[in-house]
Amino acid sequence: MPDPLMPIRKKVASREMVAWVLAGALGLALLGRVAFDRTSVPLPPDDPAVGQARAAVTNLLVRDSADTRVPLTPRGRPAILMINSKTCSFCRHALKDIAGLQGDAGVPMLRVVTLEGAEEGRVMLAAMGVRGAFSAGPDGSSDQVLLTFRIPGTPVFARTDSAGQIVETVPGYPGPEMIARWMPVMRGQD
Repeated sequence: MPDPLMPIRKKVASREMVAWVLAGALGLALLGRVAFDRTSVPLPPDDPAVGQARAAVTNLLVRDSADTRVPLTPRGRPAILMINSKTCSFCRHALKDIAGLQGDAGVPMLRVVTLEGAEEGRVMLAAMGVRGAFSAGPDGSSDQVLLTFRIPGTPVFARTDSAGQIVETVPGYPGPEMIARWMPVMRGQD
């Protein structure tokens, strides 16, 4: 026997669905607003997040776009390292900030490791307008898992000295002021 209340139940269900979708969209909009207002500051060297990030990237071998294993941390010049993910909105926001400040020479001393691989990273960098950055991915699935669980979220930025040692670590979106401060290093001028 057909349910006489079925049309009403369908109408109520569709209204509830619209309400949940609107509530979710509002929640994401608010979260995005809070997230984009959030800026990170360098953590003290004894903070566990710094130790985890440093341990995860120091002497790490990555795969470049030619599928060659290379060290993530360069030797001979300071660099800025970025661990990111293609699903990370903070990563995209930081890359847009970098693109806006990079100038004509691009950012040859920005080394980006994308958890999903070098090709995904190259696509993301191009989409955000970042030029000249080194793009790499984890050296296999075990390194991808290692980075995913040892890095306290994405993005994570680190500044290295000319010996390839990490001298500063900033988890999260660093903010335009810090990106501007790092720009001489990214351009290879420092």
